[in-house]
Amino acid sequence: MAKEMRLPLDQAWKNWEACLNGNDPNSIFRQITTMIWDTGVYRIILAGRQLKVEKNPQSPELNDTLHFFIDRNYFHSQSLIIRRITDDRYPLTGKMGVFSLKALLKDIESYKKELTRETFLELRNMPYDYKEIQSREQKYALSQPAGTAFFIPPELDWESIEDAHSVFDRLANVPANNRNPDDQIDSNVFRRLHKHLTLCTEISLYADKFIAHSSTPESRVSQNYDETTITVDKLWKAHRVIFNVALFLSETIFGIDRMALAIENPSLFMFWEKPLFENGEFDSIRDSFDIYRKETEAWRIKGVDEIWNTIEGK
Repeated sequence: MAKEMRLPLDQAWKNWEACLNGNDPNSIFRQITTMIWDTGVYRIILAGRQLKVEKNPQSPELNDTLHFFIDRNYFHSQSLIIRRITDDRYPLTGKMGVFSLKALLKDIESYKKELTRETFLELRNMPYDYKEIQSREQKYALSQPAGTAFFIPPELDWESIEDAHSVFDRLANVPANNRNPDDQIDSNVFRRLHKHLTLCTEISLYADKFIAHSSTPESRVSQNYDETTITVDKLWKAHRVIFNVALFLSETIFGIDRMALAIENPSLFMFWEKPLFENGEFDSIRDSFDIYRKETEAWRIKGVDEIWNTIEGK
């Protein structure tokens, strides 16, 4: 197999940003937004369910089939998205490339020697030395009329450059008074971020064994795996870990803050109090189910003959 071409650092940087914050539907924060937004909706459902239980603990007016359907599909979709975001089986680039946190971390680490402090600032479109900008900012401030408010022009903003230096101080584990253009990100940063993401491993394995693949009992026993250990609490803890690691990378590498739960559209809270079916519409429920039953019965009656016709070329 031919080895994938290694991207120049400036292109790799753009690829990291696209992976994390880009507009592609598979970018990490696009996936995180879906993951957290769906959980916000699910929590509304749980709150409504709890109100029903409190009103009638012995026999709450809840349709078991509907709520089992909701729970099962929530667990499946959330487990899969956690598995996707933390996938470590494929690289970030190439024909098998994936947008995942672990792929991103591995790719950034592979450029560790090239991603020096000086290069980091250059990729952020910042000069290494900001003393001249700081001097110009002071002169500009002194030239403004006394007692009046004013804005500092962006080109005189030296504090954001110092902030970037301070971030790299921590990434490189170097004190501010010992900065060097050749400073590199400490390997412990990558090691501990990967370790932090191991909280998601159990959920990823659950998705592998029961959702993405139909594992055999033998394959599950060999790993001593039990699906009943996956709980809502574990899903939500994984959400927090994923968001925190992604936000850490977004803020420290690109200086971009991100919101976890998006601002809702006012329509989010419309019609929750309305039932799906009004009184007297029960026949519609039964009719829709019976139509589907007749369709599936036709499969049973005609299906084997249809397969024989396919095999025999009729």
